[in-house]
Amino acid sequence: MSSELFRKYIDMINEAQEEAPAAVAAVSQQELAPLYPKGKEVQFIKNTPVALIPFTNLAKYIGDEKAKEIANLAGAVDNTSYDNAYKQGSYVVFQWNSETNKPDIYLASPQAVQTKYEKFEGQLPSDPKQRSKIPSLVVLDKMGIDASKLPFYVKKVPTPFIKARDIGLEGKKIAVLWGGKYPDTQDVAPGGFLTREANGHIYTVAPDANGLPIGYIHV
Repeated sequence: MSSELFRKYIDMINEAQEEAPAAVAAVSQQELAPLYPKGKEVQFIKNTPVALIPFTNLAKYIGDEKAKEIANLAGAVDNTSYDNAYKQGSYVVFQWNSETNKPDIYLASPQAVQTKYEKFEGQLPSDPKQRSKIPSLVVLDKMGIDASKLPFYVKKVPTPFIKARDIGLEGKKIAVLWGGKYPDTQDVAPGGFLTREANGHIYTVAPDANGLPIGYIHV
């Protein structure tokens, strides 16, 4: 290659690097802490049963093939990443994103399950219209998973949420610390919400077709 062609090649690389968009750093928990109180909290609650399964027991309940499929979907709605160590101690939460008509599978810490949920002792509906009102049943039915073989829970305490747009975080990426240990990230969806746990940890939940946090209703 001649020196002139080599220089042109280098110039092309430099121009491409200059034009490439810079990676956007996730908003840290330290940055989120003073922003969150600027939003107006609204209380929501899950009044419908939700399927919860220990991550390590997925195959036991739904078989190896479905377990792999569910594991690959975990966090897909808002590009949430989970540390492998966190996965091993977590619970898989089955929800349905009615806005995009796609599964919303995410992982909850054992502490969250133990303190916020209690076993559902009622009877799951068999009527299709009634089942369509329960996000966990919608996703399980659509994925061909027998809901009768899974344990269901109900959330027993209200959860406060603020609108991400009210503090300028709509469409941004935030850093999250699942279990207080593992640095991961989430994408804040348009119309999305933020909530703060008792330990101060802040994370995001995407909106459903009605503009509410997925799986929640107003108190």
